[in-house]
Amino acid sequence: MTLGNVQLTPQLVQAVRDAIDIVGIASEHTRLRQNGRRMQGLCPLHKEKSPSFSVDPVQGLFYCFGCGKGGDAIKLHMLVTGDDFPAAIESLAGRYGIPLPTRAEKPGGRRERDVGGALEAAAKYFVEQLRKWPVPQQYLAKRQIPAELVERFGLGYAPDGWKNLVQALHPRLPMADLVAAGLAGISEKREGEPYDRFRHRLMFPIHSPSGRLVGFGGRTLGDDPAKYVNTAETEQFHKGTLLYGLHLGKREIRETGRAVLVEGYFDVVGTVAAGVEGAVAGMGTALTPEQARLLSRYASEVVVAYDGDNAGENAYRRALPLLLAEGLAVRRAHFPEGEDPDSLRLAQGGEAVRAAIDGAEDAIFLEMERLIPKDAGSAPRLTAAAASAVRELVGAVADPVARHNYLRRASERLRIPENLFFAQLAERRPGAAPSRTAGPPGAPAAAPAGSFSSGIPSGIVRSAEEQLLEILLKGQQVPPLAELPPAEAFFDAQCRNIYQVFCTLYGGTNGGVPPDSRAVLAELGSDGSLVDRMAQILVETPFGSKERELPELLAELSHRYQERRLRELASEISEAQRKGGDDALLTRLYDEKRRLSLSLHRRPRPGAGKGAG
Repeated sequence: MTLGNVQLTPQLVQAVRDAIDIVGIASEHTRLRQNGRRMQGLCPLHKEKSPSFSVDPVQGLFYCFGCGKGGDAIKLHMLVTGDDFPAAIESLAGRYGIPLPTRAEKPGGRRERDVGGALEAAAKYFVEQLRKWPVPQQYLAKRQIPAELVERFGLGYAPDGWKNLVQALHPRLPMADLVAAGLAGISEKREGEPYDRFRHRLMFPIHSPSGRLVGFGGRTLGDDPAKYVNTAETEQFHKGTLLYGLHLGKREIRETGRAVLVEGYFDVVGTVAAGVEGAVAGMGTALTPEQARLLSRYASEVVVAYDGDNAGENAYRRALPLLLAEGLAVRRAHFPEGEDPDSLRLAQGGEAVRAAIDGAEDAIFLEMERLIPKDAGSAPRLTAAAASAVRELVGAVADPVARHNYLRRASERLRIPENLFFAQLAERRPGAAPSRTAGPPGAPAAAPAGSFSSGIPSGIVRSAEEQLLEILLKGQQVPPLAELPPAEAFFDAQCRNIYQVFCTLYGGTNGGVPPDSRAVLAELGSDGSLVDRMAQILVETPFGSKERELPELLAELSHRYQERRLRELASEISEAQRKGGDDALLTRLYDEKRRLSLSLHRRPRPGAGKGAG
């Protein structure tokens, strides 16, 4: 697997696993305290008041009893940053000083382009140019951007002219790399001559959520009709999936639960200059579902601080259902006509911006005010049209309790009976199935098996399979491989898959030595569900489970497997007899049944013969 020009090899992944410190990763996002051999704190993945997040430094694992997330340090990094597995490996390798192996050629002999190297070189060049040229400095001073924020956001300047960057970087970087990075173009009119894509523009570096530089946005300082120009779409830069400023604001967003969504690059910088952290912006286009989903990884609430003009209102209304669909609470900050966060800061100071954002109102209530006429109930057709619009709006709310409360408010305003209003919404919701006992949307549903409804989290009472896996993975008393049960003895699919990896390593690649938990985790790779389950087994403290010895656990799994296999054999024998003609198959099935029956009768049932005490 490759990322840019980085070859993601098993050796690199293992080197990262060996180097990273899970306590260090976790401590960046929550305060940990020693509790025995483990450390505990508030979970950085969801809001909670009592600590349920546990870290085991020895095993290199974490687990949260509240949200059920667990895994190793790589998994934790992925969850808190939003990185996928390759991006996490690259980011952590850079952090811990692990060399990244590169791939000189693609299949077919074509050299892979060093896009990341070209972008980093350009970023340094733009910063140097900003220090040299008075025009961009004067522009930033006019907009009252402090030097500290210029440095923090890495602002730079692309000088006017067609070949400044090309001439500065081409001697040490291939032209193909500059073109692949979206920094240079090739002229069709001038026989393929290269030219700078950005000219006389203030430059805004754009990063992935993990902080990897992926492109630039440039604001013209001249009379170019294109006010803003972004890097051309590349393998790394897809503007519909990125949010400007997220890599700098994500910690504040996660800690407060609030993100401030603005329209442009200067709005992000200006909002931060006004004393409000956690501001992010799209890439100059309408908010996309991918960007809303990205926000939901970090925030529980979004304050939309778009411009106060008609265009800003329209953009806000297009973004609202996307944000609601991701389970985000949404509030709308109001700005005077023609003002945005940055212009309001310049006109009235940072306090005015803070007041507008802190005083933002519930977005759905505001939309109800707009959609529902004051004389609701007196004009049936207008009322029906307003009810339809409100149903469509509130139907996007993911949380059932919040949706129920909004609908109650709407039914009161519209003077429509709740049952009628709720029934109409249920009919229109995508995928809704009719039910004879259907209640209002958002009414509590029956808790699924294994939920928290009983007050005890799912899986907190250990099964025999989980207890056996814990013993094996911790290397406490591992018998020879030949004495372990077959994988089919594990009825729980996740436990069976983890056990199969353990046995495969034990009997082959690990040289006959029982593998430890880190080796099993490395083999599982990025399989999120199995990593979560393994972390739960190794980190979770049993509640109400009787800790049992290895021989008893092995006997129980073997006994119940043999009983189930006997039932399967009875069915297979009946089917073979019905079909007839395969005496060899029948003989084999009868022999297996006889062996299993003898084994079951010779061995006492697990737990038999023990008195009550």
